[in-house]
Parts: sequence; structure tokens; C-alpha cells
Amino acid sequence: MRSALAVSFVLVGLAAPSAAAVTGQMRTLYVLATWGPVPFSNDDLVRVGTETDAFFRASSGGRFSMPPAVAGPVQLPRAVFSNCDATSLRVAMPASMFTLYERITFVTPLVDGCPFTGEANPTEVLLNDHLFTALAVHELGHTLSLGHASRWTCNPRCSIDEYGNAFSVMGNGDGDFNAWEKSALGWLGGIVRPRGNATHELGPVEGPTVLPQALVVRTAASEFWFESRGLATPSFTGDSVQSAGVAVVAGPAPGGELSQYPRENLLLPNPAGGARFAYAPGEAFVRPGIFRVTVERHALQSAALRFEWLDRVAPARPRLRARTTRGRVRLSWDATRERGSGIDSYTAVIDGRAVRRFRTDIPLTTWTAAFRVARGLHRVGVYATDRAGNRGR
Repeated sequence: MRSALAVSFVLVGLAAPSAAAVTGQMRTLYVLATWGPVPFSNDDLVRVGTETDAFFRASSGGRFSMPPAVAGPVQLPRAVFSNCDATSLRVAMPASMFTLYERITFVTPLVDGCPFTGEANPTEVLLNDHLFTALAVHELGHTLSLGHASRWTCNPRCSIDEYGNAFSVMGNGDGDFNAWEKSALGWLGGIVRPRGNATHELGPVEGPTVLPQALVVRTAASEFWFESRGLATPSFTGDSVQSAGVAVVAGPAPGGELSQYPRENLLLPNPAGGARFAYAPGEAFVRPGIFRVTVERHALQSAALRFEWLDRVAPARPRLRARTTRGRVRLSWDATRERGSGIDSYTAVIDGRAVRRFRTDIPLTTWTAAFRVARGLHRVGVYATDRAGNRGR
């Protein structure tokens, strides 16, 4: 059986924020727990709790808050702290302390032997002799199911720098969550997923803005998130500053081919920037033979990004099977392997006429379709179209 060819058109659109958004109010109790030393005052806890609540309100665009309350100092036996575990502190205190709260943050003196400044479990945070807003936000971010914002670094072998994102507070930056994280939380204003060559305008990921806050490019193997950092970002410890610009985060494409990136939310350095990770106007992020994104303009309120497909290779022909029964033809085919921009759709053709298009938003390894046909001899086929618009055989 031979396949037919046809033109496939693609569009640019905005994606709505996640339907499973983290919204509403999550009451948070800050407890000063000690066996004797009192390194912080209750006023210190109130200040950090208030600033942390303000961070979440601003980051979520008013969708989410963590209003703080303070308790303590609470005296406990020294041995309880040696477990290096927030839950151990909680069960050592009266349960009635916690009934009104969804999150608990314990602040302690320095506990020798606990190899961290902060740690978190699904509902509790432990801050070990450190109390500042970025640390509280980072650990409470973990309780909202966020992981670390890491960096992919190759010099020359590639590896993950666990805290290497110099922008996000979930890495080693003291800035707002990145676009990937805000999308996971349901706080992102909008996403552009380009399907043709065009210039797109983004608002700052820090917000507020009426513009989309991310440009997301999916290829056969990987997914790339472009965001505009409107503000310079100090490091977590305040010893360095990242310039404003366009940052790029990558990870494996959902259901795609094997990606070079082992996990999601990996900041990609700027080869032209050295220690400056953001892309400046005139600089371009390029995946050779797949796509290019050029920063045409960047300012506090918006950035202009020019997107271009570089993929010129047509997808391979699907392996097609067909059988007929009672006036119907049933087609099945295996997903086409593709190394470039990735398969956008399959089109079924009967007697030279395209009868149905199947978008690959949900990745499948095997596709099936059935059509009613008149008695007689028919020519049927299926062809693939990639995201760059190349038509396969």
C-alpha cells in the first residue's frame, strides 16, 4: 500500500495554568524549639514568617498564601534533636499545638551531627540554626512537591549540579520560582508553544504581567522552557549576582525519545556568557539541526524571542498494517522514531484524500483507526508530520 502526502498547518497558542493549582491559604506555625540555647527571638520568627508569606503571595499572583503564627520557645530533651528529624520534634510536643495548621516550621539552635541547614518532609520543616526568608521558602517549597532547581553542566563530561540554578530559590538563587516550577504549582500566567517561525513576547517570570511567562519548545527527545528574568538575581548566600535576561531550563520530553537530560528542571548555561547564565539581546540558544531561539529584545517588563525551526529532515514512513471487515478498514501503525523536532501528527489517507489527523499530544507506541468504506478496491496510507512541518512518506 502506498501513502499520500498533504500539507499540515501548525498554530501558536497559549496554554492555561495547571488545573491542579496550589491555591488558597495554608496556615503555617513557626516553632522555636530548644534544649536550652535561644539563638532567635519570636520577633525573628514573625519577621521571616511574614516575609515568606509575602513571597508566596507575590509569586502566586495572590492565588496562595502561608499566613504565619509563632510558638515557643519550647523546651525539649537534648536527645530529641539528635534524630535530625522534624517529625521527632512534633511528636515530642502536645498535639493540640498543631491542630490549626497545615505546615509546621521548627527552628532550632545548632544541632551538631545534623548535616543540613534545612530539611523538609511533606508537612514539616526543620531549620538548623539558620533563619532567613530564602531558606524558609526553599524548604516550604519542598512541602509543595517542588524538587531542587539544578543545573546541567558539561566540562567536558556532563553532570547535574544539584543546587545549580542561580535564579530560583529552589536552587542557589534568591529569586522567584522559575517558569517550570510555577507551571507545576499552577501559578504561571501562560505558555507559548510555538508551531511555526515567529517572534513571541514574554512577560517577566517574576510577574505581574498580562503576557505569557514561558516559551516551551518540545522536540523528539527533550523539552525546553524559556523564561524572562526581569530582575538581576542575587545568590542564596548573597556572594554573587546573576544578570537579568532569558534563562533556559530543560528536561526529557513527556513520552519522547531518550533525552540527554536525565531529569526535569535543569538550568542550561549560556556558552557565550561564562558565569552569566542568562541570554542577552543578540544571543541565541541553538539546538543544531532542530531549532533556534534568538533574544531580540529584553527589558524589565517584557522580552521578545524569535523562534525558528532548523529541522529539514522528514519523518520516516510509519509501519502500516491494514485489514478489512464488514465494510470497514482498520489501520494500525507503530509510532515513527524521530530524532529532530518530533512527530506532531499522523494523517490517515484513503484514495488520496486525507480523512483524519491524529495529534500526538498523548504519546502512544501504537496507533489505530477504523473507517467505513464502500465495496471495492481502495488505496490507504498514513504519513507523519513533524513539529517543524516536514511531511513524511
